[in-house]
Amino acid sequence: MRLIARTALALTVVAALAACDRSIEPAAETAAPAGAPSEAAAPAAAAQQTGGLAIEGEGLRVFDASGAARALPFGTPQESVITAVNIAVGGPAPEQSTNEECGQGPVQFAQYANGLQLLFQNGEFRGWFLREAGLTTADGIGVGTSRADLNAARTVEIQTDSTLGIEFTAGDLGGFLTAADGSGTVESLYAGDTCFFR
Repeated sequence: MRLIARTALALTVVAALAACDRSIEPAAETAAPAGAPSEAAAPAAAAQQTGGLAIEGEGLRVFDASGAARALPFGTPQESVITAVNIAVGGPAPEQSTNEECGQGPVQFAQYANGLQLLFQNGEFRGWFLREAGLTTADGIGVGTSRADLNAARTVEIQTDSTLGIEFTAGDLGGFLTAADGSGTVESLYAGDTCFFR
């Protein structure tokens, strides 16, 4: 009986270790938060099924046509990120530029036609800014999301001291709303480093 118990324990440990050793995980299904509309995650689900890109508070996530996901976290080398995003979004290559006057020092930008702007510094991915509808987070938050859907999906805090507009944070995401009341929609989103002149 003791031998059977030891064998079962050893198999459990081996299975647990094997489950943790995944460098690329298939996209997990995201359950909608309680009270959130079921269609909120539809854009991200479509990206997972057809290949594409999702925005995240820690960076970006690329999906291939089979639904497998690869994270592009902040700190990833610039060329790796640009190559992966070019493949994911298709279309023309991004317009690249440099701004010497950002608070953190010189930064480089890659501006895509879909409204996504990537920020790099010292050859590393440091932040993103999105100003057009299309891309979303895994829980369906994107430009154009209503205030009600934003509140249903995440805890939202309005930054009352912002000089740039109706600015909010929602966990590791930041953004701006078109109006402070319930009629507002998400006007733009960002994560990581920014080059806002406040």
